[in-house]
Amino acid sequence: MASSGDQVSSLFSQLQKTTQSGQDERSLELCDQIIKLETNNKLALKCKVVTLIRLGQYTNALSLIARKFKDDDSLAIEKIYCYYRTNQLQPALELLKEVKQKREQPDQSLLFLEAQLLYAQDNYKEAIKIYQGLLDKTNKSDHIYDEIQVNLLAAKMGLAFSEKSAETNTVIETSQYEVAYNAASLHLACGQLDEARKQLESARKVCHDRLTEQDTPQEEIDEELAVIATQLAYTYQRQGRAEEAMEIYQSVIDSGVDDVSVNAIISNNVVALRQKKDLQDSAKKIKTATGKEADARLKRYQKRVISMNESLLHLYMNKYDACRDLAQRLIQKYPENETLYLVLAAATYQQHKAEAAVEELKKYADKNPKSLALRFATIQLQLLQSRPAAALATLESYLSMLDEKNNKKEYYQPAIIALLIWLYEQTGQSEKAMETLDKASAYWKTDKEFASNAPTSIMKQTASFKLQTGRYSEAASDFEELVKADPTDAQAIAGLISAYIEVDPAKAEQYGNALPAIALDHLDIAALERSVPGVKRGYVKKQHDRARATKPKTKKKRKPLLPKEYDESKTPDPERWIPARERSTYKAKGKSKKALGKGPQGSYVAGGGIGGTGSANIGGAGKASSPDENTQTNTDTKPESPKPSTPAKSSGQSNKKKKKKGKNKW
Repeated sequence: MASSGDQVSSLFSQLQKTTQSGQDERSLELCDQIIKLETNNKLALKCKVVTLIRLGQYTNALSLIARKFKDDDSLAIEKIYCYYRTNQLQPALELLKEVKQKREQPDQSLLFLEAQLLYAQDNYKEAIKIYQGLLDKTNKSDHIYDEIQVNLLAAKMGLAFSEKSAETNTVIETSQYEVAYNAASLHLACGQLDEARKQLESARKVCHDRLTEQDTPQEEIDEELAVIATQLAYTYQRQGRAEEAMEIYQSVIDSGVDDVSVNAIISNNVVALRQKKDLQDSAKKIKTATGKEADARLKRYQKRVISMNESLLHLYMNKYDACRDLAQRLIQKYPENETLYLVLAAATYQQHKAEAAVEELKKYADKNPKSLALRFATIQLQLLQSRPAAALATLESYLSMLDEKNNKKEYYQPAIIALLIWLYEQTGQSEKAMETLDKASAYWKTDKEFASNAPTSIMKQTASFKLQTGRYSEAASDFEELVKADPTDAQAIAGLISAYIEVDPAKAEQYGNALPAIALDHLDIAALERSVPGVKRGYVKKQHDRARATKPKTKKKRKPLLPKEYDESKTPDPERWIPARERSTYKAKGKSKKALGKGPQGSYVAGGGIGGTGSANIGGAGKASSPDENTQTNTDTKPESPKPSTPAKSSGQSNKKKKKKGKNKW
């Protein structure tokens, strides 16, 4: 039987082979066998720590380091990395500082780990500095070069998304799909959507082909592709290609990828795509995106966007209190985000409190005086209340804060000037509108940067406004410049002719020849002449040989409506329209015979009654007289005033009276 030393040596040889071949599960078993033979074998313990890290068992690795390497700094970097992967950033940074103080010159692995910790804490600027230094010192042929480049691009992307940085001067020279993915994400953060789309589509194809060639399991291929596909779908979403984006999101969901961050981002983006549709399902998806697991994996800017979408979802679902509470909590976290103030004001306005919403926006604008979004939102609400004077005061207060002399570029933005002129017109201050337009036009003409990049639509609108207000000479000069810039611009030529008609009709005729001829090739003149304006084609009779004739109107005869089983030989019953109880042929049955002599008010009753010639005996004691006697009495004697008599009571009524006991409950 071999000695324990020989067994340990043999196990270490096997451990070396399994480690090189990537059989981490087998390596862990071999480490346990060595430690069973030699409990305090430091090399075996270190190998076990590394193997646990490779298997992703970071908590077990930390526990082993704490038990066996309590006073030993040889595994400090591994311990920092385990802290980082378990999201324990503060202990990781404290240990990192201790290690850096002990070492005079930190090695590459320690600097790389420091940059990762800074990135995890959203300290992108410091992370970029360290990654850039490492990239400059690393040889391009080294396997770590691409990994450093990937992380550098990720840090730049995070900075661009969080601070809207416009840095895009990174040159990419690699065939690695990870690098292409992060470079595309950087372009995406800077708003370069088409460039981002191209790189993501390329990265997606390269990733699939390379992993397929390496015989990678399909589950791992799906996990790698899910990240790229999600980013590509987001790019399509930003480009307005909603259907294509939704297809990719659905394909990733159907693949069953178990990536918390990917699923959270997809859930959020689907909610953003749907907006006000299917709110109940959107509420479920946003709950997935805001779970504890997702919160630990997502970056700060991603969590901010998801939380803002959650508050908007509350607003769409008319949960105004929940919307306001969440928005106020987010403002404490992200006070620089002015969109949250707009959400608060929108929740107030939706509760039919327009004036309170305006006051809220004014209060927020006082805290952020340079926020154009808050001012414009205030103006919008004031205009919805039909208060153009108040809207003008809000805009003027913002412009006074800008200071026209020192911030002309911001002051004379075309959109702001257009709104200002419109508000002046709405409040009856046409002179101020013209004065503002003159100043703006003078600045736009002298500013080289604006003149070179200004869209012609702004100059056309300015010239058209001058034309409408009767300043024909100035309008003519502006239109002349537009015509010189583009002699084929028919709209500018037409405006110039309109201005010269009032100033110089001769020049108007000269420019009239430059107008393009009216194209009639696409029209069928004969068909136009045959058509009758305002009359449908069905009412016109087509006649090719002679003149068109209007079709005579004919009345349609309707068949009479007859009852079923109608027989023309029989005479219809004349009482068929009278209710059955009132017909002469009606015979009462059973108890209803008592009501045979009764009839509705106004019907004929034998022996007189209301409307008859005789008088009914109300008392019911006397015998009814003959018609002759009644006539004689009425004609020969004078009418006497009737004496009041007690109306007769039926036996049923008297019985009901006797049965009543106690007080009337009604």
